[in-house]
Amino acid sequence: MLEMQNWQPMFLVLVRIASFMLVAPFFAIRQAPALAKIGLAALMTFLITPVLPSVPLGVLHDTLWEAVLVILGEVLVGLAMGFVVTLTFTAFRVAGELADLNMGFAMATLIDPQTGATTSLMGEFLFLLGILLLLATDAHHHLLAGLVKSFQVVPLGSAVFSGVTAGNVVEIFSAMFAMALRIVAPVIAVLLITDLALGMVARTVPQLNVFILGFPLKIALGILTFSLAAPLLAVAASNLFSQMEKDLALLLGSLI
Repeated sequence: MLEMQNWQPMFLVLVRIASFMLVAPFFAIRQAPALAKIGLAALMTFLITPVLPSVPLGVLHDTLWEAVLVILGEVLVGLAMGFVVTLTFTAFRVAGELADLNMGFAMATLIDPQTGATTSLMGEFLFLLGILLLLATDAHHHLLAGLVKSFQVVPLGSAVFSGVTAGNVVEIFSAMFAMALRIVAPVIAVLLITDLALGMVARTVPQLNVFILGFPLKIALGILTFSLAAPLLAVAASNLFSQMEKDLALLLGSLI
């Protein structure tokens, strides 16, 4: 029979993985049965633990307070990694919401089935498209590989949170908005030209109700631009996933 200390590393691995899946996109789907999530986390724990280098078997053999701090540290590492991944996919949602502001869909809100939060029409569409591209390009395998590598970069019970970590998270947060603007830039450019054209029409033909005409026209042009820019969205998603791996490496590097 295995001694109790042999289960300590496995428990800490489970804590980090479960914390990551609690907030990471796709893994944190609310409609997924909790038992399935727990089973997936437990399966990954059994597969990862035997290959971890120099596992500290006695990390929980100190006082109760020290054990609680070690467990809390693993929870924070998992949540921080999941939050960074969530920021990556938030770029899709922010891009869609920026497009909705210009297309006129901002007045229509939806309930995101994954998080329960309210979102806009194109924001939810681009977010779900990002999830599908994640699965279609096998980027979720790289995500899981990054989770496994985190145990090599930041061994169990050795995470150190500092101001550098907070600064890196803020930097990643800022980069998310920049990426969102890159994704939605073609739509904003087309709609801006449309607004200028409608303004010229309103000055030329005052009898024409440009406000009523602009709604269906901008919606049609926005959807058409998204359709024509679909190949660019795939390229942007690939760059976004690559940036996600770099952001995870940056975060883990600040925890050493």
